[in-house]
Amino acid sequence: MENTTLYFRHYLNALHPAKIAEDERIRLKFVQLFDNIHGTQNGFHVWQKEAFNFSKLLAETPTLQKCSKLSLYGCFLDMAVNGLSLDPTGKPHCYLIPRKAKVKLSDGKEGWEDRASLSVTGYGELVMRMRAGQIKYVDNPVIVYEEDVFNVSLINGKKNITYSAASPRKTTNVKAAFSRIVRNDGSEDYQWLMEGDIERLKKYSEKANSYYDKEQKKKIIGDANALYVSNKGQIDPGFLENKMIKHAFDAYPKVRIRSFTQLETMEEEPPVVDYGIVTEAQQTPEPLPLNTQQNPPSFIPPTTPPSTVTVATSEEDNYAGF
Repeated sequence: MENTTLYFRHYLNALHPAKIAEDERIRLKFVQLFDNIHGTQNGFHVWQKEAFNFSKLLAETPTLQKCSKLSLYGCFLDMAVNGLSLDPTGKPHCYLIPRKAKVKLSDGKEGWEDRASLSVTGYGELVMRMRAGQIKYVDNPVIVYEEDVFNVSLINGKKNITYSAASPRKTTNVKAAFSRIVRNDGSEDYQWLMEGDIERLKKYSEKANSYYDKEQKKKIIGDANALYVSNKGQIDPGFLENKMIKHAFDAYPKVRIRSFTQLETMEEEPPVVDYGIVTEAQQTPEPLPLNTQQNPPSFIPPTTPPSTVTVATSEEDNYAGF
């Protein structure tokens, strides 16, 4: 098993980052995971679509190309397990982000490594929760502006919202956001974000983008996502809608995620899932040529793709993209 793991690490490191998703062995793994977990026979079609999205994003993003091959491989398989899409149209499920991770090098010292992680948007989490049977659907979030009438209350343990939009609207100053959730039993739940909540999310974004400066020997607070201030110094309404969907589920059971995936609201470390390689923080070995004389490990037997390729569209596709 150790030799198999080492061989695959070398094999993976020899691939160009933008070609990882298109590799035959990785394709087989992606298709098998998708079909087994989601109970379908559409894994090959999904792989075709997501391999194109993944490779295109990598080719156009130099910072992601610098990320470890292991993290890119893990992100791609996480997409299969989570059933999410990188499709750049419609409402986004997820996107890839580069991060700095502290690792222990072979000499025992600590260093930093560029790693990719799969960040799930509010729309992606909504799809995951609907599949898990937690909810029936969620209304589109409503953005509340300064002159709108907006009151929240709790009557006999039931949340209530009074809302009326100002007409005509004379200001674009964002005051809050709210959304209605319909559970599977038909009952309703309301969730909202106030100005203080938005500021808290902005601070978390700064924390997530912080890094350690070796020269100054101190932690540098990073910049928050630019969309927090892109609306004349305020949060972008579309960005807030995504955050509203995401944080509507703060009080709901956690959805199961994978090793290389993070929810935008997640602060704890995800569980470790083995995709056939060692995922501990180690110094990545130098790649070996693909014509190595080592006996290759056993991989999933090849499957014959269909002679014609069609991508089935469904209601889920309406939520796809970034």
